[in-house]
Amino acid sequence: MDEFFDKLKDGAYKAKGGAERIAKEVAKRTTNAITYTKLNFSLNETQNKVKDIYTEIGKTMYEKYLDGEEYDESFLLSFEQVDKLMDEVAVLTEKLAELKNSLKCPECGAFNPSDADYCIKCGSHLADEAEDGENEEDIEAAFEDAVENDEDDDEEIIIINPKKPE
Repeated sequence: MDEFFDKLKDGAYKAKGGAERIAKEVAKRTTNAITYTKLNFSLNETQNKVKDIYTEIGKTMYEKYLDGEEYDESFLLSFEQVDKLMDEVAVLTEKLAELKNSLKCPECGAFNPSDADYCIKCGSHLADEAEDGENEEDIEAAFEDAVENDEDDDEEIIIINPKKPE
């Protein structure tokens, strides 16, 4: 019986030693992973700072080009590409504003929320199309046309009024 307990005791000591080695290895790998993550974060942060400086250099050169100042001719192709991309940005911005029913400021061209009375950029008064009555008249005319043409339809139209939540 003593032999059994001795073997059990030896097995427990070996398991304890193995567990300690595993714990040390896990701690070492965790420390390495944390160190790696910190270094990687620092590297990315430093690279982003370099990109910001490059961007500022390019922006400064592009502004010189736009202002008609002297600039390095080797940048001309890049400037022309930026011009095309900026035109594309303007078109896409306008399409997005149309989808959101935004109001375009007649003074500065900034897009504003549809319920704004004044421009968020320059403060100019925004003329709402609905104030002119044009939009309402177009809607009423379209509705009247639909009602007049409805007599010719053989299909029945069902209007469903949703119930309010209780």
